[in-house]
Amino acid sequence: MQSLELRTKNSEAVKVRKKIGFGFLACSMLVNSFSIFAYSQGDAHLLDLSELIAEARERNPEILAAKKRYEASKARIPQAKSLDDPILTLEFEKIPRGTFQLNNTMPDDRMLSVQQMFPFLGKLPLKGKIALVESQMFAAEYKDRELEVIKSVKNAYYDLFMNYKEIELSKQSLAFLEAIANISTSKYTVGDMAQEDVFKIQLEIAKFTSDIANLEQESKAKQTRLNTLLHREPESPLGIPHLSEDISFEGDTKQLYQLTLLNQPDLIISSYAVEKNKYAKSLAKRSFFPDLMAALTQRGIASGMYGPWDLMLAFSLPLWFWTKQRYEVKEAITNVEEAEAAYEAMKDMAFAQTKEMYTKIEIAKNKLHLYKANVLPLLESSLASSMAGFQSGRSDFMMLLDTQRMLLETKMEYYKALVEYNMNMADLERTIGVGLKEVKKL
Repeated sequence: MQSLELRTKNSEAVKVRKKIGFGFLACSMLVNSFSIFAYSQGDAHLLDLSELIAEARERNPEILAAKKRYEASKARIPQAKSLDDPILTLEFEKIPRGTFQLNNTMPDDRMLSVQQMFPFLGKLPLKGKIALVESQMFAAEYKDRELEVIKSVKNAYYDLFMNYKEIELSKQSLAFLEAIANISTSKYTVGDMAQEDVFKIQLEIAKFTSDIANLEQESKAKQTRLNTLLHREPESPLGIPHLSEDISFEGDTKQLYQLTLLNQPDLIISSYAVEKNKYAKSLAKRSFFPDLMAALTQRGIASGMYGPWDLMLAFSLPLWFWTKQRYEVKEAITNVEEAEAAYEAMKDMAFAQTKEMYTKIEIAKNKLHLYKANVLPLLESSLASSMAGFQSGRSDFMMLLDTQRMLLETKMEYYKALVEYNMNMADLERTIGVGLKEVKKL
């Protein structure tokens, strides 16, 4: 009887050990899966960032509004260069008192006249140039709005990518902990593990389950943000964002400064402000010269016969130039100086922003190199070692759990650095006013 009971206990212990062995095999596979830097969503549709940017250019209301403002400004150029509308006058003189019989007037007292104001030579071309420069400023504002929306689309995309990676890594950790929980339960059955450690594993599992649920809720809000930038329905389905781990950008600061100077919309607008104020100064100087008004009058027009005609020429006299035109020119000169100073200040700030973004990109690259080449391989090896020690009984559960948690946190930091790198690249593109793919072509 005793031998039968002993054989039964041995059989149960063998079964428990087999469960533990299978659990360790599953954990080993999960440990290996932690070293894979890729999505595991199978055939899920991947979001193409370039397609989203193209869609934003076509559909985003802010971009479309800025485009329409630019188109409206172009329509103002021919208006600014045109003469004022002529004035057509039909006049009857010497109508007899108390009557309204126009045919009782003398033929020469029935007149049709046309009047036209002619600004001094050069005024209208200058007004056209000012309108053209203003249109170019609206074009730069259109480009600025487009760059800002594209940056927002990229940041929303990268933010969504980070959310998906957090969910993915949390699910991997949850699967790892569940496998460890099965092993711990088996070890507890044979008395190789304290019940307190089993409870700790269950608490960790509950925490990850809650975190995953919260992250999935956050994902819906992030998808809505991206959809609204594309002017889609807020709840439109989106695919899975993916992000290349290529960090090979090698920009030259002198080249970036030159690109900033030539392409940044704010700088372009500021430079056009200088040009506009110079034209305004030239126009103000012409205010010292008189404008001409001409009128041509034909008499006898209402009697069926044509009488003599009159010609009238009138000139404006800038008699109050010492209080009006003089200060108009002084104001215009001051505006030019202010615009030039503002442009220089804008240029200094733009160069500082360019250098700041470039430095942030280099820092992010250093972080990524450190994580990928040193920290992550060491932690993966440490997790495998802790797993082996836990299996053989040389290390306790808490050491394994701490190592796994550290690896998870480091992987999160790695992907945060990758997102930070790409966001800084987007900020640099926004600052220099041109895509960095074009920088590589130069």
